Amino acid sequence: MKKSFFIIMVSILILSSPAFMAFSAAAPEQATAAEEAAPADEAYVFPSIAPEASFSAGYRHVDFSGSSRVDEYEYLKKSLAVAGEYRLFRFPHRFHLDISAKNSKDYFGDINYSYEDVVLFRGLFRGLYHNLDTLSLIDLNPATPSPGVLQRDTDLSYGVRWNMSNVFLRFKTHDFPFHVYFDGTSIIRKGSQQQRFLLGSGGNSSIIRTSQAREIDWKTQNLVVGINSHLGPLELDISHGEKRFDSGNSNVFFDSYTAVTGTPARAAGIYPHNLIPDFKGSTNAVKLHTSYTGGLVASMTLSNYSSENQYSGAKADYLVGAGDIIWTLKPNLQAYLKYRHKEVSIDNPESATMTDTTNPANTYTYAVEHAVTSITDTVNAGIKYRPFKGVSVRADYAYDDIRRDHVATLAIPEGTRKHTASLSADIRPVRGLILQARYAHKEIDNPAYNIDPSRSDEGKISATWLPFPVVSTTISYGISSEHRNDIHWLETDGSTTHGDERNVNRNRLVGSVTLTALKNVAITGSFVYIHNKIEQDIEYHSATGTPQVYPSALNRDMVQSYSLDMTYTPGRKTSITGGITHSISSGSFNPLSPVLLQPVSVASFSEMKMRETVLSTSGEYRINKGTSIGLQYKFSEIRDALNNPYDDIENGRAHIVLLTLSKKW
Repeated sequence: MKKSFFIIMVSILILSSPAFMAFSAAAPEQATAAEEAAPADEAYVFPSIAPEASFSAGYRHVDFSGSSRVDEYEYLKKSLAVAGEYRLFRFPHRFHLDISAKNSKDYFGDINYSYEDVVLFRGLFRGLYHNLDTLSLIDLNPATPSPGVLQRDTDLSYGVRWNMSNVFLRFKTHDFPFHVYFDGTSIIRKGSQQQRFLLGSGGNSSIIRTSQAREIDWKTQNLVVGINSHLGPLELDISHGEKRFDSGNSNVFFDSYTAVTGTPARAAGIYPHNLIPDFKGSTNAVKLHTSYTGGLVASMTLSNYSSENQYSGAKADYLVGAGDIIWTLKPNLQAYLKYRHKEVSIDNPESATMTDTTNPANTYTYAVEHAVTSITDTVNAGIKYRPFKGVSVRADYAYDDIRRDHVATLAIPEGTRKHTASLSADIRPVRGLILQARYAHKEIDNPAYNIDPSRSDEGKISATWLPFPVVSTTISYGISSEHRNDIHWLETDGSTTHGDERNVNRNRLVGSVTLTALKNVAITGSFVYIHNKIEQDIEYHSATGTPQVYPSALNRDMVQSYSLDMTYTPGRKTSITGGITHSISSGSFNPLSPVLLQPVSVASFSEMKMRETVLSTSGEYRINKGTSIGLQYKFSEIRDALNNPYDDIENGRAHIVLLTLSKKW
């Protein structure tokens, strides 16, 4: 397959070479006599546009208490804030710079430059800070050493700084659509997060639920180099990409483990665990499509992605091919056919070896199960028909065929087939009213995992209504139902325990109303309602290790959110915006088995109810020409409405004030 892919790449490179393009362009169409007699157009002269610039500086005051998750993506420290923008247009040069920084961790930058249409450059730079959870581990029975709890990160708080950048550079030949481009992305994450694991796994004498800090110093880099061109009726793009993930120096933990007898045996010592490996990978892709004119349009994509685990040597190859045909039979009738082919091949070592850091002679080697490989073919066909003005109907059918290898040890089927049929319609019965509806039904033969349904039904309806010029409303409701029979669990001895069924129901309601009755006031109110219910059999083990199945355990979660936003312009020099959002989230898990209720009910760890409120307002006053002063205020609050000592919700409250002075030239 790789050899065939290489031959295709070489052939297309020859077709896109300058020599071939010159040969293709050697016989241009002869101009008509009228065209030859017509005078040459005068060169266009671009107008003179003066550069524009703006700069603002301010102070950001922060006051918060409790959990830092009260404002998940705000760095809750006081800081100076700056922002600036510069525009320049002096043909053939165009330049735009937009930068802002609220603090050392939260910043944004956008740089654009182009020279005619020959050189195009854009750089995007973004930094943010993510406040993370610190969960407390609870020992349900302190009198027993196993299972036990070891909290190594008491009173620690976690957060990760994200630095993301993307650079795009494109070169174009004069008077011919041939491009060479470079697209590079870098994501750097630094900070710390909580790591939770079972210290007693792997044959240790005691099972200890443990938490400790993991230092984060991760770097992900991706570079894509490509060419694309118009070759008569075809457009072609060829690209090659390289991707790297570097986990940094603190990518593994070490702990003491007791001796294990038997086969394989392990001597007592200090062994590594929870390793985060480095990865490297590469991608080759060819994209080809006809020009988007005419009644028949076709496209093709062929890509190959390979990655390697730098620690274990495991390798993965993904081959993806796609082809689309769109045929416009009539102005009101369109048909399409899509085909997708995906091959997943994973080659992992048959065993892995751990070494005692205190004595390298002590090693522990265990077998590694062969990873599942698969081949997936998908065919999708449909039509889009507009019988008359204001009504559009679309029908779609998709068939997925999945074949897997190396599935015996995981007790999943070798083959899965999916059938999906959907019907949707857009209707405009009267002026100002738009109705949209969609229904989809799916049947799955031999679903692989317990969360995959055997069948599902999904429906959605939405309406947009403008009863008056000053009123705009929109509402949508979606419902889905999933059913799965014969769920199962794989035991450590290789046997399988079977349950009965799994049923899932999901509901989602979203709506908003916007009023612009007054010339200088706009008000928008909106709401969101989400309700999910999962009912399925669950498995647990008794004190003697015997598998037990409890039927129809119920899991519910619900979200209600209400918001009100307003924009007010009292005069030419003043503008005010504000908004408030209040959300209520709740969840529960209700097993009724007595074994799951002692010594502490399992349901208590899942029962939660949280209230979140976010209030924000901002205003700007223009002092004189080009000078203005701005004020922004944001209040955030998170509250555990149940005060449940076993959930992971901590109360928090934050106030953020930003005062800025701006100048435009």
